[in-house]
Amino acid sequence: MFIKELILIAYMLCIILGASALTIAFLGKSRGRIQFNKAMALFAIGLLVMCFYDMAIYYLDYVIGGFNSLKIMRIGNCIIAGNMYLWLNVQEKIIKRDALRLIDKMVKSYLVFYAAMWALLTFFFSIEHFYTMKWLLLATDVVLIISFLTASIAHILFAATANDKLSLGYMVIVTAMLIWNYVSYFWGETSVYWGNSAFIRAPLDLTIIFWLIISAVTLVYTYHKVFLETFSESSESASRNDTADRLEEVCSQFKLTPREKELIELIYSGKSNKEIAEILYLSESTVKTHIYNIFRKMDVKNRVGVICVINGDIEDGQEEQ
Repeated sequence: MFIKELILIAYMLCIILGASALTIAFLGKSRGRIQFNKAMALFAIGLLVMCFYDMAIYYLDYVIGGFNSLKIMRIGNCIIAGNMYLWLNVQEKIIKRDALRLIDKMVKSYLVFYAAMWALLTFFFSIEHFYTMKWLLLATDVVLIISFLTASIAHILFAATANDKLSLGYMVIVTAMLIWNYVSYFWGETSVYWGNSAFIRAPLDLTIIFWLIISAVTLVYTYHKVFLETFSESSESASRNDTADRLEEVCSQFKLTPREKELIELIYSGKSNKEIAEILYLSESTVKTHIYNIFRKMDVKNRVGVICVINGDIEDGQEEQ
């Protein structure tokens, strides 16, 4: 009896969760995590857009009644593809593996192509044209699902090798919900070809469940990875800021790359090669190569020399004889 009301309440809760995650991402200014915070903020915006879109359709269809716009329904495909793009971007910032750049770029390019194609077909082609191209359109859906799932699984497999259960669980849940949600839209889109029956449309009625779960885990993950790291231990914030400024000076002075900057930050914090490899999702041999290049550029012999340069105990990277 109160199903419609409960679903609308769920949509509003989803919007609140998404807005909370967005607020945390904007407020978070974790050292060295600016790109990560930006990616999380954009993904949270994408979730809000999707929730507002779904809620509007549900309200028009089941509360007001008489909603029957296939064009508006097709826009959902574009929005979901956009959210998949933003989610891949988030995974990139979590994993940071050079080996995944090519597949990420290819899948992102296809997602852009897919969204643009559906937008053009929605606004410039009639339903009759959709009937004539139904098998081609269904093929593009299948390619999207397979390519997105392949890229996401690759990120998840790399995450599984690191000691970060929070990130691994977050990636698995969001990827599963996005795929499940898209399959429901794909199933609903078949109503264009086989009739707008209740059997086909029913799966679309509860898509809020997917977005509610995604918004909830995004809020939890953002809270742990952004809020706690940014605002905890406030008594040490001044010291950390001074260290961050000094690290920027050192990186600029010795022309260190962004990756090398990440490494000297971890070296300065006392991390071992193995710990650095796990944090940055790199192999230990790659970490050793980066560290060797850092030593060479800074003209030091070991980690102690790096720390001394950062602390100002050695000038111009020259170790005392």
